[in-house]
Amino acid sequence: MNKIRPFAAATFLLGPAIYLAAEAIAAAAWESPSYSYADNWISDLGSATAGVFQGRELNSPLHVVMNTGFIVQGLLFGIATVLLSRTISGRSRFTAVTGVVTMIGYILVGTFHGSLQAQQNGTLPLHFTGATLAIVGGNVLALVLGIHWRKAPETRLIGLVSVVLGAFGLVSVVALFLTFDAGLPSGAIERGSVYTIVIWQFAVAIALLRGRANSGAPRVAATGTSSSN
Repeated sequence: MNKIRPFAAATFLLGPAIYLAAEAIAAAAWESPSYSYADNWISDLGSATAGVFQGRELNSPLHVVMNTGFIVQGLLFGIATVLLSRTISGRSRFTAVTGVVTMIGYILVGTFHGSLQAQQNGTLPLHFTGATLAIVGGNVLALVLGIHWRKAPETRLIGLVSVVLGAFGLVSVVALFLTFDAGLPSGAIERGSVYTIVIWQFAVAIALLRGRANSGAPRVAATGTSSSN
């Protein structure tokens, strides 16, 4: 397990770094209109066609960059969580399965775009299915593992961080759907459900690296429960 932890940490770090870079690059390429982090949804950056969709004017010249970011983030998230499942005691099967489900969600988002064309050709449900799997899957994983990790003193901190992030992300998802037509900055609310996953990936990576540096019990490995859960 000592050999697995640095690889898990690396994938947990690399995935969100690539994702955030892709988002920033794709957003900076918007000129008419300019991209708004508050009002535009993240998936607007991946729209392969220009036009008005759900009341938002879309024109993303570097949509390929964003969609690549979605897919790479998903693949690395899946790999990272499978590796993580091999370093923890308890919830290992849940971690691997939920991580793979989240990975599939990201890949669907990057493959099937949210746009007027997608609405017309019938692929929009695949995009929204992917977004649901990715966002709900990632935040549920953080919340469940956080509750599990809080049971042991050596993992209490990462457990608390995970619970806060997962809970905030899920609340943001509910808020997004309840306020969809309320005129609120839906892009910012959506990011409240997505960036929690990104922050959680960084936090777990740091915990894994700290555990390796201290060469003791894994910092994200709560003990005293069965690893078959």
